[in-house]
Amino acid sequence: MFLKRGADMNYCENHRFIERDFWVNKAIEASEYLTLEQIEIMLDRLNTTWRDLTFKFYQDGSVSILDNDLMAPVSPGELTGACLDFYVRKRIQFIKSLLVERQLQYA
Repeated sequence: MFLKRGADMNYCENHRFIERDFWVNKAIEASEYLTLEQIEIMLDRLNTTWRDLTFKFYQDGSVSILDNDLMAPVSPGELTGACLDFYVRKRIQFIKSLLVERQLQYA
């Protein structure tokens, strides 16, 4: 995650989500018996397309999502599975941090 100041001087939070890495980490956390090589073999056998996304959350509440492989925008409605879960969790976290920031600003 990193903060970036845009041309309009509004901050945004950038988060990158690499789906395959997410599942590798989940498998490592869940099993003390599987090796990284075994996990990689299992994921390869799934024969699926893994997403690599960058999420930008802006202070005005908007979000932009970029598919890093296709260099194309993605709408939140197109997200599924782990990508959707990541988006929802980061969005909630971002909103909470904005609320705390505003409470401190006006306290």
